[in-house]
Amino acid sequence: MKLITITFLLLFCTSIFSQTPEKNTLWMEYLEELSENEMEASQIETLYDELSFLSEHPLDLNTTTKQDLERIPFLSGIQIENLLYHIYKYGSLSTIYELKNVEGLDYQTIQKILPFVTIEIKDKTEPFKLKNILRHSKNQVLIRMDNCLQEKAGYRNAGEEEKEKYPNRFYLGEPYYLSFRYGFQYGERIQFSLTGEKDQGEAFWNKHHKGFDFYSVNFSLKNTGIMEGLYLGDYRASFGQGLVLNTDFAMGKTSDAGNIGKKSSGIKRHFSTNENNFFRGIALALKLKQTKLHLFASHRNLNARTDDSTIFSFKTDGYNRTYNDLEKRRQAKMNVAGANLQWKNESFQIGTTITGYNFGKKKLDPELKPYNVYYLRGENNYNLGIDYSYHRKKLLVQGETAIGKNGAIATIHNLLLTPASFFSFSLSYRNYNHSYQSYFGNSLGESSTIQNESGLYFGVKYNLRKWQFAGYIDVFRFPWLKYEIDSPSSGKDILLQIFYNPNPSWNMNLRYKFKEKEKNRTEKTIDIIPYNSHKWKYQLNYKLNSGFVLKTQLDHNVYLDEIRKTAGWAISQAIGYKNNNSKFHIDLSFAYFNAINWDNRIYSYEKNILYVFNMPSYYGEGIRYYTTFKWNICPVLNLYTKISTSHYFDKNDISSGLEEINGNEKTEINFILKVIF
Repeated sequence: MKLITITFLLLFCTSIFSQTPEKNTLWMEYLEELSENEMEASQIETLYDELSFLSEHPLDLNTTTKQDLERIPFLSGIQIENLLYHIYKYGSLSTIYELKNVEGLDYQTIQKILPFVTIEIKDKTEPFKLKNILRHSKNQVLIRMDNCLQEKAGYRNAGEEEKEKYPNRFYLGEPYYLSFRYGFQYGERIQFSLTGEKDQGEAFWNKHHKGFDFYSVNFSLKNTGIMEGLYLGDYRASFGQGLVLNTDFAMGKTSDAGNIGKKSSGIKRHFSTNENNFFRGIALALKLKQTKLHLFASHRNLNARTDDSTIFSFKTDGYNRTYNDLEKRRQAKMNVAGANLQWKNESFQIGTTITGYNFGKKKLDPELKPYNVYYLRGENNYNLGIDYSYHRKKLLVQGETAIGKNGAIATIHNLLLTPASFFSFSLSYRNYNHSYQSYFGNSLGESSTIQNESGLYFGVKYNLRKWQFAGYIDVFRFPWLKYEIDSPSSGKDILLQIFYNPNPSWNMNLRYKFKEKEKNRTEKTIDIIPYNSHKWKYQLNYKLNSGFVLKTQLDHNVYLDEIRKTAGWAISQAIGYKNNNSKFHIDLSFAYFNAINWDNRIYSYEKNILYVFNMPSYYGEGIRYYTTFKWNICPVLNLYTKISTSHYFDKNDISSGLEEINGNEKTEINFILKVIF
């Protein structure tokens, strides 16, 4: 009866409303695909932060550079080259609608990039003077707070005697999350930001700590003579295909099969609350005609499990909530220096990157296991790589080959061909030696590291009027052991997607994803067996002219190995309202999920407050509902709020350890106050 009622309500809502989603929800759903590929959450959160900032500070297409356009992950290398060539040949764009005249830019891609680009008509370039900087700069302050209404085990009341006897059974700080961010921007020329953050459970103001747990400061100055950019404080760096260095974002495997290659994005400032994957120091970008030189240096203290001379493992979750956490805080050092040299003309680019790093006076030496024999060890390491890119009309070929201190090699090569504006396909080959070691490497692959993997990827995208068909197949192999896989193994990853957009009023898509890998049969043998998963997702988006926006989504998956077969599913309905003349914007969502087994958990993107990415996994049986609310109080003051609840039918306790909640319901409140001046 419960299922019948839920289904009826969803179908009833679907029959009443019809139209298409807000434009910027398309790029948010793209991140959902990345999460399904088991990418590191920190990478996706960093990308979300970057795109959220771009959506509020869109790029002027008439003055933007290739490097700026590479910040938009939905644009392929060919599309970027075609867009820049179109502006060069036909002059400045006078309206955003001219994008449809750019060769290779299909309707779906244009819809995704619209929140991040704009057209500004300027009579002349503004002189770079202090009075103009002060007059036309933008300032922004963000204050964010999150809290869970239910008490978690780490915050329970206990006597001082118990806390002294079992100190790691309790959090040292307050149960709320708090962050502060100040940003100053004068176009793209000058940018400055200051960020402070404490996670839930970390102390803000008590006997253990005073102030935020994490601080980040950055300053950037761009386009001053031959100095293309100067970066002070926290920044990120990415060159080539990421085999040597990529602390930014690596393009994963998604339905956008024509956009598989990594775009060399150079140096970027780091302004998110992500406490990993960034450098702290100075970076410089110099450009003279067709040659560009990047120089960078960094020093950071990292959390790690160490003794006086050895680093056993790094702690990357960013939490400092217990005495155990504090014992690992800032126990390791990371010193980095490197350079990248590029030369390019209209169609060809070649570059070389070198990065060297050491761990202060300590030696990295993880506990030796059969699967980690070839992991990075020692006091220092370096990587050297050569990358190339060739673009000719509808063809793009790019790649990189890198070598480490131990002589092991990693290589990747991509080919993208667009023989017609409605059809494109891509081919990628990668071979990462099992002993290649690159601490900062991050590129296309099934694993999270550039090591112990070879693979062949083929993707295709075809547009037929109102239809788009896309898919890929990726076949990979791991020539050495992996964690809990005590033998060389292999697998394949297949995705098919159909997107239908009959008019500007509504659209829908159907996605099927199949993945097969191998694992140990039992913990006591080295015999491996295959296992696979099938995932289906159907989504219908629609809106009304009155401002109502709706999304209906169905998810279903099956997990199968030689021992068992399990299934999970979820159904959700989201309703939003936005009126351009109104100060209010509200979204409501309700979902029912039934995914009893961990292997059948379902990831589903849901809207959140500004600059906050949320991709909960539905695990167990229950319902989840939330509402987000935006109030434009006045032109300089905005308030964003979210209240969400997960209610489980099959649990009396939620989570475990210090995060355990005694009960079957979890409610969270989030809000951000934004001040613009």
